[in-house]
Amino acid sequence: MKPSIAITLGSGVFAIVTGAYLFAYATTVRDPVEWQNGDVIVQDSKVENILPLFAAEGGFTHVGIVETRPDGAVVIEAADKVRETPMREFLSRSEDGAFAVYRLNGLNDEQGKAVVGAARRQIGKPNDYFLSKSWEQLYSSELVRLAFNDIGIDVGRPRRMGKIAGDLSLLRSQFLRNWANHEDCHKRSYTQEQCWAMLSKQDVITPLSIVNDERMTKIFEVAKAEKKGFTLSRASDEKKEH
Repeated sequence: MKPSIAITLGSGVFAIVTGAYLFAYATTVRDPVEWQNGDVIVQDSKVENILPLFAAEGGFTHVGIVETRPDGAVVIEAADKVRETPMREFLSRSEDGAFAVYRLNGLNDEQGKAVVGAARRQIGKPNDYFLSKSWEQLYSSELVRLAFNDIGIDVGRPRRMGKIAGDLSLLRSQFLRNWANHEDCHKRSYTQEQCWAMLSKQDVITPLSIVNDERMTKIFEVAKAEKKGFTLSRASDEKKEH
């Protein structure tokens, strides 16, 4: 083979290999955060049957705990039940692609693993549609609170439903479609109105109360969509602006 032909073919192979590499690099999904065990991630989920109560506070309505893995991070969350969800799948459910990541100040790796372990021990438990105090069923922010309690840290602040949302009409409407499945009301032979009265006086933990804890620091955020598209911001950049 003549040198000129060999050089040409060699250059062509190199170009193909380089092009393939650049394409693979450009299309690889990269993690937006250097995840740590015990990170808290919040979103407005597109598929979760979240009670309107959480949306009434503004901000995000669903929260989970991050576990790092060699093959990619996962989220331990209370969805239809407590389960492990690959990070990419979790993020794909975010309304408008928006989400935020928070980290407890001073949380070390051992503590982070303990938080993840506590959350993992709840896997399989059903979702707590009625936001009760029972640990046998869990809603998303309740799972996070329980997991941090395992290392002696009490995150989030319980609030009465009526103080979270002055107008409970949407919540009441959703509740009335399912109230007959409320175990405590069934045991007490409550009427529909008696059952609603009991529920509306409950104290609950919202996702917003978890991330608003003064010991939590926002380390990353993809903001909700604006007229000109998404606003991407890091907490460190925000602090520099102030």
